[in-house]
Amino acid sequence: MSRFCEVFCVGNAVADILARPVDQLAPSGMSQPLEDVELGPGGNSLNTAVALARLGVSVRIAAAIGNDRFGQFIRERVRAEGIDDTGLVTLPGAKTSTSIVLVETNGERRFLHLRGVSAFFSGRNLDWGQVEGSMIFHYASAFAIPTFDEESLEPALKQARELGCLTSMNICWDVRGRWLKLIQPALAHTDFIFPNQEEGRQLTGESEPAVIARRLRELGVKTVIVKLGAAGCYVDSPQGSLTSPGFPFQPVDTTGAGDCFAAGFLAAICRGQSLTSAARQANAIGALATLGLGGADSAPTRAQLEDFLAGLS
Repeated sequence: MSRFCEVFCVGNAVADILARPVDQLAPSGMSQPLEDVELGPGGNSLNTAVALARLGVSVRIAAAIGNDRFGQFIRERVRAEGIDDTGLVTLPGAKTSTSIVLVETNGERRFLHLRGVSAFFSGRNLDWGQVEGSMIFHYASAFAIPTFDEESLEPALKQARELGCLTSMNICWDVRGRWLKLIQPALAHTDFIFPNQEEGRQLTGESEPAVIARRLRELGVKTVIVKLGAAGCYVDSPQGSLTSPGFPFQPVDTTGAGDCFAAGFLAAICRGQSLTSAARQANAIGALATLGLGGADSAPTRAQLEDFLAGLS
């Protein structure tokens, strides 16, 4: 069967307005000096899709946008990156999801977020004819899209598996605090999961990466990848476990680095690479994505990745 795409990427698409540096806010009525401001594509699904496309992976995005200027901006950027946008749906009655991202000098950030149209996106908006033939079905936004999380997560991953896809899930912060209770039914249908260490602790009550991974595997996940920031990642799979060291940089902006990490790992899986190679590539892409402002806009190309890795030899 000829594949429609290698990765079918589902989740949120967000217009990001990024400002840096913002280490503290000026008092009311005062002006805040900045060094840089950007409008860029963001959201877990869009960051991951752009990073995959820049690595040469054929990708389709499924997400919701509003009928507004930010929605038009997102669709234009998706097409400019060579991403199939036929799964990008315009839902009336709500604004495109938008974040104002305040980036600190050390690269950490605070978000002011309008969920907007993403609050209404669910499995009902997926065209399963577009999913069929994909190598990987990736849900990029666990805990960020309430309707999808509550109504569609388990059945969507189950149906993707039945269509022959590998399935993966990236974890976001659960502001409502339900964590494992919400996603546990879906774990039995999950081939890859990408929590960071703190998200893993919230999910399992454990703090050590190996124990986090073991607990999630006991709940049904095939391969657990615990992101450790500059320290790299820990991978536990049916083939064994490994720790892959990171590539520490002085970050400009860490927005979207975890999404780009997931893209790097999945791109390696699409090319049949080993888990060791996938972890190393993911660490490199996650690190390189911190060197510019914005998540998707800072995702490296395949040539940039290869040049970086070649320089380490």
